[in-house]
Amino acid sequence: MNLRRMGWSVLLMVMGGLLLGGCGGEGGSDQNYDGTWTGRTSNGGRITFTVEGDWVRTLRLEDPTAQIWFPQPVDIRGSTFAAQYLTETDSSDAVRLQGTFTSATHLDGSYSLRKGSYSLSGTFTATRQ
Repeated sequence: MNLRRMGWSVLLMVMGGLLLGGCGGEGGSDQNYDGTWTGRTSNGGRITFTVEGDWVRTLRLEDPTAQIWFPQPVDIRGSTFAAQYLTETDSSDAVRLQGTFTSATHLDGSYSLRKGSYSLSGTFTATRQ
């Protein structure tokens, strides 16, 4: 596929062989964050995810020039979650995303994507619906 024809839109869907990790305090989350969360990125995009127990599930970030979908659950440690996905095709390709719950209804975070010479980074905020 021609990246120019796609308008430099990148869809990164990484399945098996991923490096995934949580960070923060020990154990699960300190509060109940269960529910659907939505928000905006600093680049004018959207983020949507669902929290079930100590897991962030169905996380999707749609930036104007890229889409990032995390197909595997990410664990919440304390009030923080983080994911790093490395691809098997190129050691320089990576997606990183981290979020911190500042309350039971608000989250701040950042993300970055690198695929070959293309890179993207930004921040986001989300609220529980």
